[in-house]
Amino acid sequence: MSATDPPTRDELEVSLFGPGVGESVVAHLGAGDWLVVDSCVDRPSREPVALRYLKRLGVDPARVIKLIVVTHWHDDHMRGISEVLRVAGASQFACSAALRRLELFTLVGSRERAMTMSSGIDEFAEVLEILVARAPEGARAEGIGPQWAAANQRLFQRAASGTAPRAEVFALSPSPASQTLGFSEIVEQQPPLGSQKRRLVTLTPNRASVVLHIAVDDMCAILGADLENSEDPTVGWQAIIPSDSRPQARSVVFKVAHHGSPNADHPDVWPSLLTDRPISIVTPYSRLAQPLPTPDDLDRLKARSQGVYCTALTGGARLPRRDPAVEKTLREMAKARKVLDGRMGHVRVRLKSGDAAGPRVDLFNGAFKA
Repeated sequence: MSATDPPTRDELEVSLFGPGVGESVVAHLGAGDWLVVDSCVDRPSREPVALRYLKRLGVDPARVIKLIVVTHWHDDHMRGISEVLRVAGASQFACSAALRRLELFTLVGSRERAMTMSSGIDEFAEVLEILVARAPEGARAEGIGPQWAAANQRLFQRAASGTAPRAEVFALSPSPASQTLGFSEIVEQQPPLGSQKRRLVTLTPNRASVVLHIAVDDMCAILGADLENSEDPTVGWQAIIPSDSRPQARSVVFKVAHHGSPNADHPDVWPSLLTDRPISIVTPYSRLAQPLPTPDDLDRLKARSQGVYCTALTGGARLPRRDPAVEKTLREMAKARKVLDGRMGHVRVRLKSGDAAGPRVDLFNGAFKA
């Protein structure tokens, strides 16, 4: 199958993109409706990969993207998201309810007097500007903002009609306790007026991540974002697993949380939320001394899955070839070097209700089966 062949109207597609730092999910909800979760930028084209992919499929992002979700505000999940929203004029925009209230808007407004060194805050500022520009005439500025995603909340719903299958996007997190903790963290990050400029440091945005359950007809997928485990039963995966309010249908596709890290892999997720031996898809994170996922992480995931598919090489791509004189200078200046962003790997999973062949996995641009 070609990367430019569009899905059929009755197919659920989950496409995962990631070059080594950054990730984006583009999902077909059937009937030509699309969901975009997080964003990263294709380096050669400098375009958000979600927009580039949909254009290559021959569909108009401005018309077909119905929902955009930012799972949390780490830079590697937000780069280019404001451009996606700007293009997708018919879409709803949702982000974690743990970011809401006045504190978020104050933090965004503080970027002029703080060295954020963070594209996430700049992206949020642009998103807010776009939402304000789209607001209906007469709307109070204080009431304009994203749709706030929280545990046990439906973000998108389409009833079955004609050739259009039933579809639903449901948030499984953040829990109420995560929201309360998130508010406290944002307050702590606000630089006091008149204080010396400093870098804004996000403490633990992962525990405020939005995990999504997608259902198209009887086909389901879970997108794990970067949600981590917690010793607190009211936070993280521990708050999702026992919930009676979440969708109970088990998912055959699992976008593995937090790049396969053990601190995001709760053993009860697999029997409670997923089918027996699901398809697991994962992006690497190369900006660590020990990049994720590690070989042990992949072995752990393989033991629980029918297949584990990764968008790019763990640890980054090979160093580019340069002039020998340049190489000599670089070796003298740096103890070690590695490429953080390689090719924009693409793992695509497509499912069709009642298809005896089961899900089909296609790999593009360096993506591989572990």
